[in-house]
Amino acid sequence: MSIQILSLRDHPERAEECRKLLLEHFNEGTSKHPAQVVASTDIFPQGYFMLKDNRVIGWTGLHEKEVVSGKVYGWEGSLKKEEVISDELSPWITPLLVHPDERGNRYGKMLLEYTRKDAGWLGFKVVYLTTGEIGYYEKYCFREVGLTTFTWGRPTKVYEAECLLYEE
Repeated sequence: MSIQILSLRDHPERAEECRKLLLEHFNEGTSKHPAQVVASTDIFPQGYFMLKDNRVIGWTGLHEKEVVSGKVYGWEGSLKKEEVISDELSPWITPLLVHPDERGNRYGKMLLEYTRKDAGWLGFKVVYLTTGEIGYYEKYCFREVGLTTFTWGRPTKVYEAECLLYEE
């Protein structure tokens, strides 16, 4: 069994496989992330996929902004404001997805660590994410820093974690 985490920018030939995984197991909007990564010449977005036995089984990435209503309530971070706009916080980890048949193997942890290392290598000290999943990200050193609302009205928690030093 061979497990690898690779950058989609370095392996654009895997974009369609990543898109299919996201479309099947997440949603149509998120399934556009791989094409955005491949088309961009800017630092963001970044995309990372996991291969197991040469098959794409996982995905996450980094984006400059998150699609939330704007305000982050209860913010205790480094910005000294009562209301923080989501695009003032960067970068954001895009949805983490591990194929349902592969869950329970700590692959999500591996993808998160890889993403935090790459964000550190890109010069960032902290990464953010939004989620309704309670208890999962806390296991991997993420801490809740506020509450917000996705654009379609669903409440979500905002988490942050320190970036990890890039190691070769």
